[in-house]
Amino acid sequence: MNWQEFLAGQAPEYIGTVLAVVSVICIARQKMLGWPLGILWAAISAWLAFTRWHLFSDGVLYISYIPLQLYSWWTWWRKGTMQQLFRPTWLKPRQQMALATGVILAVVLWGQGVKFLAHDLHWIAPPALLWRDATTTVLNYFAQVLQAQKRMENWVGWLLVNVLGIHIYAIQGSHVYVAQYGFFLLLGLYGAWAWYRAMKEDAV
Repeated sequence: MNWQEFLAGQAPEYIGTVLAVVSVICIARQKMLGWPLGILWAAISAWLAFTRWHLFSDGVLYISYIPLQLYSWWTWWRKGTMQQLFRPTWLKPRQQMALATGVILAVVLWGQGVKFLAHDLHWIAPPALLWRDATTTVLNYFAQVLQAQKRMENWVGWLLVNVLGIHIYAIQGSHVYVAQYGFFLLLGLYGAWAWYRAMKEDAV
């Protein structure tokens, strides 16, 4: 098998899935190894989104994941070296309301922006599943930043992303990524439980 056949097959999807699963497990266990593995997964997924699935928002998301993962890696390392314990916490109620409002506004702005680029300026190909793709993209950004700060709300964001991801990739016919997001859904529940338990243990 040559490189063209390798890239044209499902091998990149399998490799990306393995990297993503191991990365999420590491993050759920608060292990920094999850971040470099996530960078590799993001690079593979960006290439697939642009060249194979034509999901513009997801492609942009995966590319931007690389600096976001570097930021998260650096944040965990920096705060982990402080004397004060860096543990998972919840946002305050007012912060949660502001977060929800920000997510809704960002989805609307992102979706309208992509629609303008595709249908008015014709700078990009018409995106598939515009609003669902925009929603998962925006939620990913918010969840990633919340995860870097070890805020428990990140797991709520990932829950929504994974449910939508299963739906989107089922429509796109990528059964490998459907399975990946299904497993992510279970890992997200595990991660929320593990972080909640760690938060309670640290509070004792």
